[in-house]
Amino acid sequence: MELLIPGLILVALMVYASTKIKKKAAQAFEPELLETEEFTILKPEGFIHPLNNDQKFAFVAYSKEFGIDAANNTRQASARISVFADANFDEICERVKLYGANIFSETSTGSGGFRTCLIEGEGLENGVPVETYYKIAAGNSKIYKLEILVLPEHKDDYMRRIKEMVESFAVK
Repeated sequence: MELLIPGLILVALMVYASTKIKKKAAQAFEPELLETEEFTILKPEGFIHPLNNDQKFAFVAYSKEFGIDAANNTRQASARISVFADANFDEICERVKLYGANIFSETSTGSGGFRTCLIEGEGLENGVPVETYYKIAAGNSKIYKLEILVLPEHKDDYMRRIKEMVESFAVK
């Protein structure tokens, strides 16, 4: 009997802590508008943005789920933003087109310092075929490249969220 009460208290605390952890984990996959000094982007539902990401990219987000078979080490969808200082906008657009095995569409807008280029296609990521979506934007003295990759078999599941991300990405 002397151990029953402390045991029940311990179990109650464990249940409480577990519930809090699950709630926080679920919140990490909720939509979130991320704003930095240089750009804004909407992280859509189902994507997580790790706080201690690779410093190689200004922004990284990816789905919780992985592909299957040959793509079992590849996320179903991922996004990242690269920043190029003192780069040429047209050269960055051309590099993206060279990377893609097959370009479906390309649209350029704007003039002067604030230009954008949207490119859709397909390519390979670590040897796995992926659908690719790029939004290249010119800021004051930098070029920003949003790159979104999705496994072809999951394209329909992520298309709305990909469009949200591309449309929301804006350079300040």
